[in-house]
Formats: sequence, C-alpha cells, structure tokens
Amino acid sequence: MDEQKNFIRRQIPLLAAVIVSILAVRSSIIEPFRIPTRSMLPTLMTGDFLFASKFEYSIHFPFSESFAIRPWYIGSVGGPKRGDIVIFTPPEAGQESLYIKRVVGLPGDRIRFEGKKWFLNGASVYREEITGTERDSTLTHPGFDPEERYNASKLHLYRETLDGKTYRILEDDSFEGFKSDREIVVPSDHYFVMGDNRDDTRDSRVFGVISVHSIRGRAFVIWLSHRVSLSDSKWSFRPERIGKVIE
Repeated sequence: MDEQKNFIRRQIPLLAAVIVSILAVRSSIIEPFRIPTRSMLPTLMTGDFLFASKFEYSIHFPFSESFAIRPWYIGSVGGPKRGDIVIFTPPEAGQESLYIKRVVGLPGDRIRFEGKKWFLNGASVYREEITGTERDSTLTHPGFDPEERYNASKLHLYRETLDGKTYRILEDDSFEGFKSDREIVVPSDHYFVMGDNRDDTRDSRVFGVISVHSIRGRAFVIWLSHRVSLSDSKWSFRPERIGKVIE
C-alpha cells in the first residue's frame, strides 16, 4: 500500500506539468471555440467547433490574458489580412464575450456603404451571385437553418473577392441595407470586421472598429460540427464538415 501511495506521489509533478503544458498551449498557441450564432453563415454554421491560431498575429505570455486587461505581448508576428476570420472581444462587451467575424478593413482603409454594396478605398468590392445547384444545396443543408428562421426565396448567395481571396456571403431581402452617408476611415491598430451573413450579424457597422489587442486568434479549421437543441427534437451530426479548412 505504501509503495502504491509513493508511486502516486511521484506522478503528481508529472501530471501537473502535463496539465500546465496543455493550458499553456491553449492560452498561447491554439484554442478551441464553438460557433453559437448564425452571423457567419454560410461559411460557419451554428454548432461548428473550430481551432484558432493564437500566435498568428502576436506572441504573448501564457495565461496573461487571465489576469491582465490584455495579454502581455512578447512580440508581433504580423497583423490580420483582409479576408481573415478572427475571434475577438468586441468593444460593446466584456472580456468574457467573444465574437467571430471576417476582417474586411485594415488600418488606413476607407470604407463606404451604399445599401448592401460597399466600397473599399473608393472601389466597389467585387462579387457575383451564386445560383442553381450550389445555391440550393447550401440553403437546404441540414445545418444551415434548423430553426426555419429564413424565407429561402428572399436569400441571395454571393461569391465576394477581397485582395484575391474569395469567400461566400449571404444577404436577405427581408432587411434593408446599412444606412450611412459617411466614409469610415479605419484608425491605426484597428480593423473593420463584418459577418458573412450580412443581414443577421452585429459587426463593425454597429459597434465600430476593433482594436488589434482585442483579437484572440485566427480561425483556421473545423474539428467537430453538430447541433443539439433543448427547445426542439432536431439534432444533427455533420461529419462532412470535420477537417474543413476555414476560408
């Protein structure tokens, strides 16, 4: 019995080191997140679980975000690029809240809206509408609208291109476009973000630009995808989305 107790005592430091190492990796290198809303449809679905790279833009001391207003940075690797999908703390919420959106404006960029069209540095951002089989298969996917919130006849799917990066966005004729007569100039160390589900998202059009220090990481891959709801009997497991690289 004593020998068994001694063995357990000898394993405690090893176990503690493993736990600390895992937490350090989660704090500074890769962190898992879950998508709770529809704001990034059709790119991300409610119930997608993803990994975010936390050293993509900067390197910081492990655990520093837990007891400081912002992480203690060791060095900067490089800022987000247009088209990156980032996890961040929004200016309208506390440190415990995390949003996920797409970066569309960099420091110094000029952004202007005309209804549902938008302009970057004076040029209209290119997009083309998606129709036919691709549109139908996207809108009828089991994970797209399990709550039957949308009227499919009013939805438009587009392929938008920004800095050579192409991704899909969603628009809903049930909503008017963003109304603003002013041109937005993104300040230094800040970014303008939007959800891919352009008419069902809170983003920089609502709460303004986000600070580089609020960004937690860049989303890069889905590692699990399922939906479980206590309010209805609809449950879905989406194995085809596992391993999908986020674009």
